[in-house]
Amino acid sequence: MPRVVRSEPIIPRQMSASERSALADALLAVYGEIFAGATRDYVVNGLIEPSSEFTTILLHWSAEGKIVGYFAIHFFERRFRGVATTVVRSSVGMLRAYRGRNSNIAWALGVLLKQRLAHPRRPFYGMGPMVHPSSYLQVARYVDVFWPRPDEPVPPDMQEFIAELADDFHMPRIDPQRPLVRAGSMPTRETDAERDYWRRSDKPAARFFVAMNPSYSQGNGLVTLFPITVSMLVGIASRILREKTGQLVERAGIAAQRLPLSGRLLRPAAVRRHLMAAPLFAGLDGAALQRVVEPSSIVTLPAGTMLFRAGDPGDDVYVVARGAVAVLVGAPGGEEMSEQLGSGALVGEAAVLGGGLRDSSVRAVIPTTLVRIPGGALRAAMHGAALGEAIWALFAGRVLDEHLRAAGRYRELGGSERLAWVRRARHAVLEPGVEVPTAGAAFLLVLRGAVCVDQGAARRTAQAPSVIEVDGSPRVTVASEACVLRVLPREGDASNARAV
Repeated sequence: MPRVVRSEPIIPRQMSASERSALADALLAVYGEIFAGATRDYVVNGLIEPSSEFTTILLHWSAEGKIVGYFAIHFFERRFRGVATTVVRSSVGMLRAYRGRNSNIAWALGVLLKQRLAHPRRPFYGMGPMVHPSSYLQVARYVDVFWPRPDEPVPPDMQEFIAELADDFHMPRIDPQRPLVRAGSMPTRETDAERDYWRRSDKPAARFFVAMNPSYSQGNGLVTLFPITVSMLVGIASRILREKTGQLVERAGIAAQRLPLSGRLLRPAAVRRHLMAAPLFAGLDGAALQRVVEPSSIVTLPAGTMLFRAGDPGDDVYVVARGAVAVLVGAPGGEEMSEQLGSGALVGEAAVLGGGLRDSSVRAVIPTTLVRIPGGALRAAMHGAALGEAIWALFAGRVLDEHLRAAGRYRELGGSERLAWVRRARHAVLEPGVEVPTAGAAFLLVLRGAVCVDQGAARRTAQAPSVIEVDGSPRVTVASEACVLRVLPREGDASNARAV
């Protein structure tokens, strides 16, 4: 697993010209993989040699001796409300494979605290154009007072100061009605799956950011400001300590669940708590929920850890209790993210419902806790329950989504829109020999079993999970007991969607 083996702070002004030039080349390689349109001039003037009073950079190194990430902090002198004020800007970048496993925040707190104590009477403000929901979410997570933020207007003089700083730092305005949203030239490299993840986020701060800065994928930033005080820095340090303590307690609890006696007492309560928080399982009645809880267990994964790989056998499904996972498709080494899933999401249902091997790989994006449910327990809970219909629809949506992505079709639709399209139809379980009607359908989704497709003189077998595009009038016959879903054209009336 790729990992950071060394993190080293540097002060560019203390380096020679040749050392700064080599640093610029190394940082450009990292920056170019994270942000589209990266240039060497920007790396030099924006990261290494800005017009700041003081700049320091924390560099992260891989086992191969390459820089794989950085955190730069710059201090600028300005005036606000008639007094000398320090404005702190930062820039952070980490290659995807190394994210979630570094000490940026702890190091930054130390740098800020040292500078803050050196100038006890001077106001300090942190400022930055947040170009991605994850950056804004970090501010909302650790800082109590910041602008702009959900459900509270920005004070007029503060908004004017933020706008002046944005102008001063050459951030062009793009909309007079949104003076804190500024144009950017280097958008974060992000897949459709990642954008879908943030659009449907259950976190208020993420939803606020996307609403305020809907064009963030083009590199536009929401300029954000927050006061930096000693008490604020101590509060962040305390919050981080509590989080780490909580993680240690959770890991100890999960380890205790593996012991015979304590496991019988602790594991069911933890599983039940996590499942009741997941929308898919929240509606199960007490007895049905208990039948799922009994055989299930808790799994924790460090960031970057594989849960399973495409081609692996497996008859378990997983519910993301906390954290996020990436669903990867393609050959090893050339895998691409097809979906990113957060709390409450179901993972691994394809092998359980469709039979066979894992059809994709799943990796933890950040430290993640999941509930492992044996396939037999899930299938039993699905019989005659709304849970069954919801999970079949979820599975169908992912099957169609993968097909459309591979074919380059309906790119204008987000993942949630494609899922809504599938949810207009219902699945049906059919016996061998039954002919599946195709007239008026856009697709047939084979979710379990197999069907024979006759079109002219050609015959083929479609094995689950697969998508049949209805072109003309093919004759489709069930070869082995199959679960099939008939999807009408998107332009059709949703009320006409029906089971096969």
